[in-house]
Amino acid sequence: MSPPLIDQIFRLSRGRGLVAPAALERLATPLVWMHSDQPRAAQLLAALSETLLQRAPGFSVLLTQPEGADVPPDLPGRVCIPLPADEPALAHWLLARHEPSVVLIAAQDIPAAMITALGRGSVPVILAEVDAPRFASRWARVPGFARTVLGHVTTVCLTSDAARGAWQEAGLADAALIPCGRLSATPVALGCNESEREELAESFRHRTVWLAVGVPEREEEAVLAAHREALRESHRLALILHPADPTRGPVLRDMFAGQFMTALRSEDDLITPETQVYIADTEGERGLWYRLAVACFLGGSLGGEGACFSPMEAGGLGCAIVHGRMFGRFSEPFDMLREARATRMIQSADALGSAICAALRPEQAANQAHRAWQVISGGSEATETVIGAVLAAAAKAEAG
Repeated sequence: MSPPLIDQIFRLSRGRGLVAPAALERLATPLVWMHSDQPRAAQLLAALSETLLQRAPGFSVLLTQPEGADVPPDLPGRVCIPLPADEPALAHWLLARHEPSVVLIAAQDIPAAMITALGRGSVPVILAEVDAPRFASRWARVPGFARTVLGHVTTVCLTSDAARGAWQEAGLADAALIPCGRLSATPVALGCNESEREELAESFRHRTVWLAVGVPEREEEAVLAAHREALRESHRLALILHPADPTRGPVLRDMFAGQFMTALRSEDDLITPETQVYIADTEGERGLWYRLAVACFLGGSLGGEGACFSPMEAGGLGCAIVHGRMFGRFSEPFDMLREARATRMIQSADALGSAICAALRPEQAANQAHRAWQVISGGSEATETVIGAVLAAAAKAEAG
């Protein structure tokens, strides 16, 4: 390994505010290294890593992705580094200092140099989202090249069973090829405290609830105007308002004092039959709010940097989704759901009230939620397959 090259990789990482070498060495074991060479694959692996970290407490994840891909948010146990598509320097560095338990690669072109470097250790290598045994290396036409490189690959998660023959011709045994399908950027369903859910559901009994989640300050007035409009159709309607900045809870309560009966989550205010706006000014409870609501507006999507959260969060928990035109870093999941007609998009803040009223109608809410679930469940099957392969390989590696 060339020391200057690995130093360059870490300098690039620090320049993006990501990670220094010491942060990698502090990652817990088992360590799963997830590498991608395209922005879309980077997004898929970021979502997959969230599922893995929730499913397997104690694991950690190193994400490496191409320069220019969206940097995922910080998570405990996960770090991210920009890395060229087929650069073996980091593989050498990890083998010498902090060997991963499993390497998962989602790539358009198989990174031959990286896999060959990993072959000098005993690290299982899994390929996913790789359509065919294709290499960008200048050595790819050399007889036996593909077989040599793929000899270091433990498992291929097939995007289509039609590709099985090509992988077998390249030298992989049938036992190494598992049916999978396409991954989607579907995060794991957010959890919640079930006793809290039951208690709040009882407080909202016989009332319809809608949620505005991740609402930035610039959209607060639009949400309140929409709630006023919706109250004209259903006077017992309740809004759960989840601000993007939870410290705004007390400010919002004071701001609404002359307009609505409010309750503040952070102060354990009781919900009464008169409560019209419940201000959810806490963190880590979105799974609870989605479960209580029939419909959900995705805050941030009316402008600025775009939606704060993936629409898959709400769709996976049965909410009918309303959103604006700004998708932020979640363009792929928005496009998937819109293609299935599983969301309701508005062009401006003025249309939010009528869109919420429509989304709350039982038949429309059920139809939207069903369409979203069909999209999400399809991607989740592939996710389960890949997660299962990673956990099985990690267990085998740990057992020696």
